[in-house]
Amino acid sequence: MLRVRAATFFTGFAVASGVAMYQVQKEIWSSHQTLSAQAQGYHSELESRIARLEKSVGGKSKPKEVSVGSQP
Repeated sequence: MLRVRAATFFTGFAVASGVAMYQVQKEIWSSHQTLSAQAQGYHSELESRIARLEKSVGGKSKPKEVSVGSQP
């Protein structure tokens, strides 16, 4: 009788653990997608701000050329 109870307990525990792991995986995936979409939004906003800044500064001054290598 004790074996049957132990077997059913461990079977139930295994099933419950599997369901819980599935739910946690689903939550993690959902959070990952949300954070990824948010990061892409921030990135595109930053790119547009940089483009506007470069456009507004572009005609006023030219950046200095930096040469890499040995100096004569």
